[in-house]
Amino acid sequence: MSVSKPQEVPVRLQWIDQIKGIAILAIVLFHFFQNYPDQFGLVAALNRNGAKLGYAAVDIFFVMAGFNISFVMASRLGQVHWKSWLKKRLFRLYPTYLLAVICSLLLYTVLRGYKLQFDLKTVLSVLGLAGYSFQAINPGFWFFTVILEAYLFTPFIVLACRRQPTTYLILGAILGILTKLICLASSNSPYYLFFLQTNFLGSYIFQFCLGLYWGITYSANKSFSRKDWRVVCALFGLGLVSYVALSLKGIDIVYMLGFDLIFTPFMFMGLYRLLNLSAQIKVLQLALAFAALTGVYSYQIYLIHQPLLFSIFPYLAKYIPFSQPAKLIVSFITISGLLTLYVYVFTALEAGLRKRFDALIQRTQPTP
Repeated sequence: MSVSKPQEVPVRLQWIDQIKGIAILAIVLFHFFQNYPDQFGLVAALNRNGAKLGYAAVDIFFVMAGFNISFVMASRLGQVHWKSWLKKRLFRLYPTYLLAVICSLLLYTVLRGYKLQFDLKTVLSVLGLAGYSFQAINPGFWFFTVILEAYLFTPFIVLACRRQPTTYLILGAILGILTKLICLASSNSPYYLFFLQTNFLGSYIFQFCLGLYWGITYSANKSFSRKDWRVVCALFGLGLVSYVALSLKGIDIVYMLGFDLIFTPFMFMGLYRLLNLSAQIKVLQLALAFAALTGVYSYQIYLIHQPLLFSIFPYLAKYIPFSQPAKLIVSFITISGLLTLYVYVFTALEAGLRKRFDALIQRTQPTP
């Protein structure tokens, strides 16, 4: 295995940032209606249906995580030095995460009178190892735990598949279906939700491996194949018919119990096609630029938006003297403005933290 220093690909795919932006906006909207204090008719409906949108957006993030990894690797000469690769990913993940933990605790302390308890759950949460079940700070931090699992398992997945695109798909499908079968077998046990979502990489392994597959093929062809498009459309059609049929029969459907495997490829490819078509329409350029900018900071937005909602919503519910529809509109505008300001301040703090962190790393490096 070559140990030469890997070089990052200079190309930044605009449509990837745009998809990230759309996905994170969908997640923020879902969490807004999920946490809104007055669950009257409209909010309850948006919360109920927004859940599927939020789950789908998370699936898209795992596809893009796999895509970015294999796209960069496929564009490098030689093989990857996995120790350096993993260290670089951890250095990217952890400073932002730890800053989000600190800022969240400050928000809770100042606005909610939160008192930190130093127990096992808190330690696991600070370390990013809590998932959802053991989370003491922000339930949304489960995403960090699962993406950390994805990075830790990436070397084993890549070495097992030998960078053969089809092998990624086969492995992902096998592991993804196996996870769903385990969920069905444990539906009456406390481990059901653990395997189904928010704690365990198995729930997203197909999406992640799908991204690894597409990263390689896109790097080679600079596009997605027509065969891929036909297959994902066929799967989507089959899934949609099944979904509607089960709904008409009154069967309660859990999106994460299998339909994510069928719908996610189509959603990703559909967004790609839609964004490519939209790029030709001048009137949409501002919206696309906003989506791309939002996508650049999607990781930061994901980590910090829920604690802001938890902290601000009680005050909005108490002090906005309007009827329900007007209060909803005012709350949405207020939250949007505060979140924009919070993201700006947070990213400025993050930039300063990373600068100091990089300087510390440089000082600890042995001199040649």
